[in-house]
Formats: sequence, C-alpha cells, structure tokens
Amino acid sequence: MKKLLMVLVLLSAALCYYVTRPETIKAPAGGLAAMTESFSYPNLARQLPRPLRLLYQAWNIREITRSRIDRDDWVPFDQMPPYLSQALVAVEDRRFYSHHGIDPDGILRAILVNLQADEVVEGGSTLTQQLVKNNLLSSERSMQRKAWEAVLSLLVEARCSKEEILEMYLNTTFFGNHSTGVKAAARNYFGIQPKQLSLSECAVIAGLPNAPTALNPYVDKEACRMRRDLVLEKMHKEGFITSNQLNHARHADIVLAP
Repeated sequence: MKKLLMVLVLLSAALCYYVTRPETIKAPAGGLAAMTESFSYPNLARQLPRPLRLLYQAWNIREITRSRIDRDDWVPFDQMPPYLSQALVAVEDRRFYSHHGIDPDGILRAILVNLQADEVVEGGSTLTQQLVKNNLLSSERSMQRKAWEAVLSLLVEARCSKEEILEMYLNTTFFGNHSTGVKAAARNYFGIQPKQLSLSECAVIAGLPNAPTALNPYVDKEACRMRRDLVLEKMHKEGFITSNQLNHARHADIVLAP
C-alpha cells in the first residue's frame, strides 16, 4: 500500500507539472504514427523538462540499464551464483530486503560516523540509490542530487523487484580493471563466466565497488584480500555462509587470470 501511494503521488506530481507546462511537449507533425513514436521511450524523455525526465527515466530504468551494456554481456540474475548478490548485500546494504529504496538507519549511522571521523567516510546510500546515481544522475556532491537520488530510488523500488535491482546493479557497476558489469569482471579478473565464480571470488568482486581502482587485485592484491575477508565476515554475520565456509574461503588464494 505504501509503494502504491508513493507511486500515485509521484505520478500525480508529474501530471500536474505537465498540465501546467503544456508547451514543453509539442505534438509532432506526421499524424498518429509520428505522434506514437515521439511519445514512446526514449524519445519522450528527450522532450521533457528535467524533473519529469528524471521521473520518467526512473520508471524506465530497466531499459536504460540494458541499453548501456552489450546484449551478450548482460547476465540474468538467475545465472549469477547466489553468493554474489549475498556478498554485495552483506557489505553494501545489509537491510536491502527490508527497506524501500532509502535506509534512514543507514543515513543516521553514516552521519554519526562522518561526524566522529571529521570527514566523509560513509555515504549511507543503499544499493538502489547507488544504481540510480550511477545510471540517472551525476556524481556531484550536493543536497539537490541526494534529494533526487532518494526520490528516484523510491520510484525504482516501487517499479522493480529486489532481484531486478540487484541484476541491474551487478550488470552496470564498474568493478575496476576495465570491467563494467559482472561478466566483464569475472572474465578480466578470473578468466571464467559469472556462474563459475567461487565463494571467495564472489566476495572479491562484491568488495570492488567500494574502491575499484585501489582494490584492483592486479594493483594491490593484499588490499583486495583484506577487503574480500571483510566481505566474507559480513556474509557470515548476516547468516549467508557457515563458519566452515568462512574459514575455507578466507584461506583461499586469489588466483587471477594471466
């Protein structure tokens, strides 16, 4: 019910904005066929003012994310090893399955940590917010961008399932070493397909978005190993893996593709 209400509010706001700005979209010449084409995705988005365009793009985020990755490199969620999404959730957004796009507890924790450190060391962003920022917004640090990030994340959560959000995130995120998307990361780091990734290798990949260049195992293998072990510990804490699995994966060597 909350998701439905949120969607109705956003769409109502968009409709009101459009009604009060009828000049922003003009019917094209060429009859019904041309009008249908003009008002279809993604043509309509180009005609909209930025607020409506962002809402429209969030609603069509599936199409946007897929358009940015070669069809052959897109990996469906059910063809990824379960450990991969579990590792990502454990280290990046442990309340992913319980929030609706934004995590007030995470935001508050990040504020307290940043105040204590007297610098920005935590962002408090959910995986959904990261997906929105990476595909719909710029990386500028401003209150306006963060506000849009939160609003669009709520819309994406209402539009997409959790599995779809994870699928889009894992296929469009930069993992370092010229690797955008999990298929490129599995190939460039380990020389294998995503479905062949071990628990240790899943933890390596899930840890990379935090600092994809600095944690690149070809650049700093020890830093990558420490990050992998942190991911594994968080997976164990969240109940995704057993103590035996934790110990076995933590002692596994990171064997990279030649």
